[in-house]
Amino acid sequence: MGITEQAAKAQGKRYVAPYADTAYGASIEDKDGFVKVLADPKTREILGCHIIGTHAATLIQEAANAMRQRARVDAITQSIYVHPALPEVVQRAFGALSL
Repeated sequence: MGITEQAAKAQGKRYVAPYADTAYGASIEDKDGFVKVLADPKTREILGCHIIGTHAATLIQEAANAMRQRARVDAITQSIYVHPALPEVVQRAFGALSL
């Protein structure tokens, strides 16, 4: 969802978080799933989010809502997430951006 990594390369950053980096992701043994986030380093605007793996259609909803509301990266990084739960991988991806 959003722009591609290639389109954002000149103006944004990229971060990929594997599902297996979270307790829940490791427990379901999804070794291929990941969340990729693109954001503008100056404005912290969310430019795109790509999710591949288990429950990707559900996980992308949070990024879609944030983008629709023109929320910034902080809207996701400062949210509260249940542990252990797969949505933690979304927060981890956004939190690891070097903006």
